[in-house]
Amino acid sequence: MRAVLVVFHLPKGSSTSRHQRFHRELYGRETSSWGGRYQYRLRGLLDEIPHVLLYRGVVLIRDEHLPMVELFLKSYSAEYVWR
Repeated sequence: MRAVLVVFHLPKGSSTSRHQRFHRELYGRETSSWGGRYQYRLRGLLDEIPHVLLYRGVVLIRDEHLPMVELFLKSYSAEYVWR
């Protein structure tokens, strides 16, 4: 098992709504309903795979999960580098 470091960001000039949607789909989010009475988590891509979040936009993942992450990043035209 090898680990891969992935560094990524959306292209310059991307809209705020695109950044928010990207962030929600990748990292997931905490949400609530009925004024905070019910709280739950909407899962993102990184909730499905083992990872270490080193910094925003820098993730350490297993090499077998790289194709799944690459496909997601390409769908948003994100600029990324992995090693």
